[in-house]
Amino acid sequence: MSDKKSLVIRVAEAIAQTPADKEVLIGFDGFIDEIIRLVDTRQSGDEFTPIGTITQFGQRVTAAAGKSCNIEMVQQQIKLGGNGPIMANNLVEQGYTVNYCGALGADGIVNSIFTDFTDRCKEVITLADPGYSEALEFDDGKVIMGKMTSLAQVNWESVLAQLPEDKLAAMIEKMDLIGCVNWTMLPNMNSILKGLGGLLAKRSSRAKLFIDLTDPRKRSQADIKEVLTILQEIQSGVDVILGLNEDESIQVATVLFGDEGDDLTARAQKIRTELGLFQVVVHPTRSAAVASAEGEWFVEGPFTPKPKLTTGAGDNFNAGYCNGLLSGLDPEACLVTGVCSSGFYVRNCRSANREEYATFIQSWADAGCGEMP
Repeated sequence: MSDKKSLVIRVAEAIAQTPADKEVLIGFDGFIDEIIRLVDTRQSGDEFTPIGTITQFGQRVTAAAGKSCNIEMVQQQIKLGGNGPIMANNLVEQGYTVNYCGALGADGIVNSIFTDFTDRCKEVITLADPGYSEALEFDDGKVIMGKMTSLAQVNWESVLAQLPEDKLAAMIEKMDLIGCVNWTMLPNMNSILKGLGGLLAKRSSRAKLFIDLTDPRKRSQADIKEVLTILQEIQSGVDVILGLNEDESIQVATVLFGDEGDDLTARAQKIRTELGLFQVVVHPTRSAAVASAEGEWFVEGPFTPKPKLTTGAGDNFNAGYCNGLLSGLDPEACLVTGVCSSGFYVRNCRSANREEYATFIQSWADAGCGEMP
């Protein structure tokens, strides 16, 4: 591995100097996110101590078994949500030309929660009402409770109803990257992957397709195996990048091999090799790894023990990684763009613009590339 500080400085310079002159298509979900902290103890009408960790929350709930409990929720904000909109919004902030297709509102009318984002997109196609999430925030992660009945309407047929196949094929021909995220919450996503795979195979040049499964724990092993088989099949016509957080990588490895193994980079490479994909990226909270046919790389990120917002951190990592790809960076450098994108987000509760992004990456280098406040 190259010297880490030199690597990070190189990435900061590349982001500062590379124009965001590429075009992307991202889809296909959409959520309204209510960000919530849970009250542990309340000191006054305006002051409270939140439940700090998921473990503490679990202990509170477990202690109530056979009895009952009452946990106060305090709304922190309501914001656009869904893996696709959060990822796409980051790329908009970076200056890329973004097209979005997903569940942003019924009857072709975009819900107002998304309009600041969609007003900056080149083209927006909405397929259904968004889902609704209550995101319980803790210092060590989040627990997301979702309502998503409307997302069953998101399928290949509903896409083609808004974008006839010839128009969609012409759009896809121009895209530098296509992102398909939140497979778990979109019960008919397989039809979209198959449809897109067919169109992408007909392109005049080979494209990149980024996929995020998004916590498939609630889906059966047969379901997970089916989508992995689809990715394996469409790789023949497009470069598939599979993005996984640490727990998702364990779930996928368990489906494929029966166990996950101990080493993160080895797990990423084993998954990639088994499926024959272009790249597999795994991003725990503190670090990230990527495997390709050329090798494996690992980077520790700018971790903070006190994040202000974690809901959307993984989506910002995905956007950052794709930003690296779009900027022509190598896989190891793309890991840096990924961890710094999420690192900025969890500290600032929003995605960085391109100048802020380059500055944050440089500040991490200046701080010695370790943990940061």
